[in-house]
Amino acid sequence: MAFSPIRTFRRTTQRLRRSRIPERLAVEALIAVVKVLRALPSRWVLRFADAIGVLHSVLDRRGRKAALQNLVVAFGGTMSRAERLRIHRESYKLQIRAIALLLHLQPLTRERFDRWVDVAELVDAETERRIRERGAVLVSGHIGNWEMLLGLRIAFPDFPPAVFLAEEVPYGAINAFLKKLRSHGDILSAFRKGGARPVIKVVAEGGIAGLLVDRNVRRDHGGVFVPFLGLEARTTPLPAWIALRHDVPVHPVFCVPQEGDRYRIWLGPDLTQDLPPGDHHERMRELLTRINHSLETVIRARPELWNWTLKRFKSRPEVELGDYPAYSLHDPE
Repeated sequence: MAFSPIRTFRRTTQRLRRSRIPERLAVEALIAVVKVLRALPSRWVLRFADAIGVLHSVLDRRGRKAALQNLVVAFGGTMSRAERLRIHRESYKLQIRAIALLLHLQPLTRERFDRWVDVAELVDAETERRIRERGAVLVSGHIGNWEMLLGLRIAFPDFPPAVFLAEEVPYGAINAFLKKLRSHGDILSAFRKGGARPVIKVVAEGGIAGLLVDRNVRRDHGGVFVPFLGLEARTTPLPAWIALRHDVPVHPVFCVPQEGDRYRIWLGPDLTQDLPPGDHHERMRELLTRINHSLETVIRARPELWNWTLKRFKSRPEVELGDYPAYSLHDPE
């Protein structure tokens, strides 16, 4: 058989994938990036992150397309294409900043956390007491700097242990490295795939669960349709199920940027208060509606804070496309 450079390249690539060499190289590269970012002045890190964010917003055609469609869903024809592109660009910059600061602030000490984040008057005495005694479910989304929410346990050392669900990448060694970066004391991170068990366990023992709830969750993963930005969107039932099963409060929490490159964490009221009577499914749907509404309120007020590239409406209940974005798929009850 004649020598084929293309066939040889494909076989070599397959062997590399099976050998886990690329995974080890990726981890070594991440370690090197952390060392470099830790050594750089913070203002350099932020400006570098902004430049990467702008570049990524231009090069990521798929993400830009989804973002523009999502913005039409949320704001209709009230926003020009130029304004939608601006929001998408600013959103990307904030996303890259969140990742860059996660690497730059290692290890995340109380001093470093206070340098960047304001938690003054975050909770009143009664709310703090309930969280200490009963635990809580904290819900958020890819809004502002969600990575900084991991520092709550640093700011409030009297809070019970916490577990935050995180996104998973296809490589175990990289997941382990990211998990180490996100773990501070008895704040731990679990990955979304198979992560429900440790989250439920920590709440059952009086701890805190932190959940990002703004992703589409397929029907076979338990997603239920709940209103979000004017459309029915498949939503994870996990926070409502945990709260009602273990009788714990649910608080929305966000870390939003302020002037001077600082952030402020805002903790909302308990969403389980005054739930109307009804069966379990009705109460769950009402609580999930409140959770989605808390995210929607922040997104509509400051749209640049949210990650608009998420295909939040990938599932739709109707056959016809209707007002759903072009990327959505029919996923009936």
